[in-house]
Amino acid sequence: MSLTDIGLGVAIFAMVGGALGATLTRDVMRLVISLGVFLLGVAGAFLVLGSPLLAVSQVFLYVGGVLVLVLFALMVVRRASGGRPEMEGRHDIGAAVISLGVFALLVVVLSPVVKDPAPVSVAPDAVAEVLLGSGVVSFELAGALLLAALLAVLVIVKGGAER
Repeated sequence: MSLTDIGLGVAIFAMVGGALGATLTRDVMRLVISLGVFLLGVAGAFLVLGSPLLAVSQVFLYVGGVLVLVLFALMVVRRASGGRPEMEGRHDIGAAVISLGVFALLVVVLSPVVKDPAPVSVAPDAVAEVLLGSGVVSFELAGALLLAALLAVLVIVKGGAER
């Protein structure tokens, strides 16, 4: 068993654990944390499989962006009497059947690709240069500016809630 196999096993364990946690929990904050664990597992799989650009993009866009949007949505949802967000979810047999059907369809469609993947050799920086060109620094600065604006909104909203 190689180090790549161990790393991929850890990433898969994180993805399955996060997906189960996000699916089965009734507490909203645990759902967000489980979703974060799942998304970090996906980033870990990208990293282990030799795609650090996709791993970093996964962390910035999904772990940083999507989870923050989910937290913003939680701030505006209807609250129960205890002050916690209300979350009504049903786990019925129809959803399970549809999920298993989609999984089976994905396995059937993707099995030829997984059995014989075509190797692609690309320089690590070539993908970033193709995607962003010479604007990599500007792209990162814009992301930092958006993060600062997001934090400012959080401070403003939190300050208004205490009054």
